[in-house]
Amino acid sequence: MLPALATLIVVQDLDTAAETARHRLAGLPALLQQLDRDSSEAAGVVEAAKQQLAANGAARRDLETQASAVEARLSRFEDHKAAVKTNQEFTALLHEIEVARGSKDALDDQILGLLEDADGITAAIAEAEQTLARVKAKGEATRREIEAEKTTIEHELARLGGERSRELAGLEAPLVARYEQILKQRRMLAVARLERDVCSGCHVKLRPVVAQHVRHNDAIVTCDSCQRILYAPAAPATVETSDASPA
Repeated sequence: MLPALATLIVVQDLDTAAETARHRLAGLPALLQQLDRDSSEAAGVVEAAKQQLAANGAARRDLETQASAVEARLSRFEDHKAAVKTNQEFTALLHEIEVARGSKDALDDQILGLLEDADGITAAIAEAEQTLARVKAKGEATRREIEAEKTTIEHELARLGGERSRELAGLEAPLVARYEQILKQRRMLAVARLERDVCSGCHVKLRPVVAQHVRHNDAIVTCDSCQRILYAPAAPATVETSDASPA
């Protein structure tokens, strides 16, 4: 194979690996943002439950104030019994007492319901706080993994860049410029394989004479369609078998 072509194949592999690494690196901030969203969502559940508990407490205190007022009325009614002089007044007073007691019972039932709700909300808060703690712990662990991966990728990109520079240093400047131009124009794929007379970069079938020229791997040949530099991969080695039976 033409040495320059072999070098370009190596450089293309390095560029492909670097592009994959850069793509992964570019995706890491989104992963970190997702961790923040997960933590914020879990914290929001806790905060919503706490607000619900606070609203429950405020409603319960309001009902307790109303119940205390009714209790005071009932106490006054009881004190007023001795001052009642007629059956009509006594009957009216008993009616007032009955209405007040009914109101007091209804308020007590509502307060009891709110107390039961508060128990459920308190349990929900405890569960939400546990979930938040797990999300935060997992998030911190994942964040450390992402930061470690970021460092690894950056080191790998530096290594690939160094190898790329060393490989390109052995090529003539016009060929390097040509490769770089194709790489930029063709989505980071400047060197493509010939597969059954088809360019693997653009999937267009080459003219027979061009395909034959590519298969020699002794010159820089480009695809008529996409202008990528083409090469023919080495044929897989075959293992000879013998039909002779052992003596």
